[in-house]
Amino acid sequence: MITATGLGSGLDITSLVSQLVEAERAGSDLQLDRQTAQLNSKFSALGSVKSVLSTFQSTLSDLNDLSSYGRNSASSSVPLELGISADSTAQANSYFVEVTQLAQSHSLASLAVADTNTTTLGTGTITIRFGTTDYNSGTDTYNSFTLKPDSSVATINIDSSNNTLSGVMNAINAAGAGVNASIVNDGVGYRLLLTSESTGLENSLEISVTDDDGNNIDTGGLSQLVFNSSATHLEQAAAAKDALLTINGLSISNPSNSVTSAIDGVTLDLKQTTSGVVDLSVQSDNSAVIDGVNRFIAGYNQFINAVNALSAYDAENDVPSPLVGDFTVRSINSQIDTILRNSVAGLTASVTSLSEIGITTSKSGTLELDVAELNSALADKPDEVTRIFAALGVPTDPDIQFESATAETAVGTYDINITNLATTGTNTGTSVLPNFGIGETLTIDADNDELAVEIDGVSTSTITLTNAVYSSGAALASEIEAQINGATALRDASITVSVTYDNGSNNLVISSDSFGSSSSVDVLSVDTNTAAELGFGVSSGTVGTDVAGTIDGVAATGAGKVLLAVVGSDAVGLRLTIGGTTTGNRGNVEFSRGIVNQLDLLMEQLLDTEGALEDRINAFKDRIDEVSERRERLELRWEAVEARYTRQFNSLDILLSSLQSTSNYMEQQFENLLTPNTGQQR
Repeated sequence: MITATGLGSGLDITSLVSQLVEAERAGSDLQLDRQTAQLNSKFSALGSVKSVLSTFQSTLSDLNDLSSYGRNSASSSVPLELGISADSTAQANSYFVEVTQLAQSHSLASLAVADTNTTTLGTGTITIRFGTTDYNSGTDTYNSFTLKPDSSVATINIDSSNNTLSGVMNAINAAGAGVNASIVNDGVGYRLLLTSESTGLENSLEISVTDDDGNNIDTGGLSQLVFNSSATHLEQAAAAKDALLTINGLSISNPSNSVTSAIDGVTLDLKQTTSGVVDLSVQSDNSAVIDGVNRFIAGYNQFINAVNALSAYDAENDVPSPLVGDFTVRSINSQIDTILRNSVAGLTASVTSLSEIGITTSKSGTLELDVAELNSALADKPDEVTRIFAALGVPTDPDIQFESATAETAVGTYDINITNLATTGTNTGTSVLPNFGIGETLTIDADNDELAVEIDGVSTSTITLTNAVYSSGAALASEIEAQINGATALRDASITVSVTYDNGSNNLVISSDSFGSSSSVDVLSVDTNTAAELGFGVSSGTVGTDVAGTIDGVAATGAGKVLLAVVGSDAVGLRLTIGGTTTGNRGNVEFSRGIVNQLDLLMEQLLDTEGALEDRINAFKDRIDEVSERRERLELRWEAVEARYTRQFNSLDILLSSLQSTSNYMEQQFENLLTPNTGQQR
């Protein structure tokens, strides 16, 4: 390290060198500072543009969501007695409703026992079925039971590990059988209480037992829990009831206190019997759309105000904003402006632009909303308002439903031609059943009550049919359907079947409730007698088929009922659900992209990490880094210059010091010569 002392010259060499270097580097430092400030300003400004674009995009989500449109609201004059809600399919209307009876669950109670954990009930299996019971509790007369076709059947094993009252309760609850089991103490003892999870006459309980003691209907062992046409050892604590009500004077019964099928799109929530007539009303609710429009306008205005401020020129003070004349900002503004001001392409409706629904541009460039005009458009032409904002396909065939589209789906009208409708997997039995029409019956017992099936690729364990005498094909079909649907593996996979009896062919048909090539019904095992008497042998059924057809003349991909346009078609990504019963020409789908959907797609492009805006931001970052690197290189240069000046001044200082020493020596010598010879002193 070189130290400038200035001892020889008396100069402050460190300060002198520093001043010289500073004077020499002042020009380059000023240039670098200006470049850094300008680049940082533009970099920060473009970052702000990106931020407001992202915020603007977040305000588009509501209007881009089809569920925001066509909403309804509903009100009740006595909401504590009767609630109401309405979905988008409901029609605006008024109703007067009176509820005279609430739906009630069926509840059965066992005889009392002394202890819940030590008193045993026997072993065997308990089978629980759901259906309509004709039972008179006053006379203890069990007349009939009609199985609910789409219900499931549960069979619960009871052995020495769970044959107490508590054990049976836990086993039933663990089975997920649709029954709530509990224990109550009525003062006499502990009783098992079984209550159907679902209300209504069609959900009453039938309890059958296979008792290991050999007697399935006596009061000893597990058979003490029987409640069916053979024995009624359980006490009916509460009868199953349907809800009873009138709607505008029309009598209605419903198994549940949630009434969804009486009025299209309307759900009635029966809370108690009403004290009189309750007034209900359904009306359009456009609040979600109005709120969405206000968010959209606020988001755009925030964006345009921020961009205007960043690209303005202050002529009075001659101060330009950082993005004055910036081509990236001009391009973004131009693209957004084009979308906002143009009509929506592909629309044949009367409303095609924002100005027609009350959204206009002010002199400052911001958007303004005339709420009254928007409300009027929503009232008169709600579907057209939807298409102004969102992406939507409108099929001409009412049995075809638009599901979705992708960013690649082009605006246009696409012809739909169906060559094959989706079908379900089926397995058809042979025509071996008795002639039920003339009074013949089929007895199901231990010799013909077992089979196992595989539905949609999911296998069941052995299914045991309820032993009984069946006097109709419909009753037999309901039993098989309920038993299959009750299989644990199928319930866990949410797979169900429908079983029907074909009176003309005198056979049974098992059909998966799913559609398409993954839908199948196979019989895995069946004993000989079952195959002979039901008509089902070990067999693979007919696999379902996917819908097939073309969209705009290009073969589409089918998956169940869904038809998907593929690459090679302008409609690529268009998803349609094909219903109905006809093939051939099924009309067309008019697909359009509303303004908000177009803006959302544009925002995706602009905010893409590999997009032009990000490239521009990264370019400024690179230039800032380059300036920083230049500054670092210059710093090394100025350090070298400072070191060189310091060495030079130190050398000069050493020379001056040497000269000073020589001068002092010479003076001393002259002094020594002068005084002895002359007697004089200097």
